[in-house]
Amino acid sequence: MSPSSLLAAFPFDVRPGEVGANLATVRAALEQAAAAGACLLLLPEKWTTSFLPRYEAEHLCASDAALNEVHQRAEALGMVVVGSAPSGGAEGEKPFNEVHFLGTGGDRRPYRKRLLFSPTGEGWQVRRGEGLPQVIDTACGRACAVVCYDLRFPELTRQAFYQDADLMLVPAQWPRPRCAVFDLLARARAAENQCYVLACNRAGRAGLDGRHLMEFPGTARLFDPLGDEVASLCDGSLLLAELDLDLVATVRRQVPCARDLREAGLWPQSEGGSA
Repeated sequence: MSPSSLLAAFPFDVRPGEVGANLATVRAALEQAAAAGACLLLLPEKWTTSFLPRYEAEHLCASDAALNEVHQRAEALGMVVVGSAPSGGAEGEKPFNEVHFLGTGGDRRPYRKRLLFSPTGEGWQVRRGEGLPQVIDTACGRACAVVCYDLRFPELTRQAFYQDADLMLVPAQWPRPRCAVFDLLARARAAENQCYVLACNRAGRAGLDGRHLMEFPGTARLFDPLGDEVASLCDGSLLLAELDLDLVATVRRQVPCARDLREAGLWPQSEGGSA
């Protein structure tokens, strides 16, 4: 594993229900990121379908086919693609908002969004996940992913620290005017967990009923383990930024939070951590 890796994030305008159009946009971004030498591409939350009042079987089938196509192409390119999509529900049930690691990430689904955004009725569209985000070993280091609203809850995001992650990935659809809060939380999660945080927040305008539209900023930001911003963009294009795994190790050695937590008796003994 190289101590330095190029990451990509693509906060594009996700078209509600238009899986084919979204897939075509992602295909082009994947090729562009691969040509630049990126090892990982982060996509927005629910990049295949966006949010819909109801996910019909045709939406879920098309979404699964899009995930499979991206997995195969990313694997051929030697890349990891991370995002979330509606998936995993039994026939006739609501799906989950499920994280995926595609390509060399192994086509794994290590986490289903647990914190559903109640102000917009997200629980009416998808089912609440269980369990905690799990770390996946990739060519870009040890990575985990949480989804959008999850970022507000350190009880959940702290799993990155407990599981020794180098990188936390955050696919999101976080609208204005709360975008400053999103950026603040991403920075805080990087500093408190002593890991990189790559956040990808979609562009465009969308609304569940087609009338009450929300505006999204099209931002992608990378924060380092000190909480400093490494790179950012706000135009919905492709972000390319360098991750330095040596910096993760250096920060954790200079400020030994894990050791100090253990010595204080505050390291978790159960879910998500070990003594």
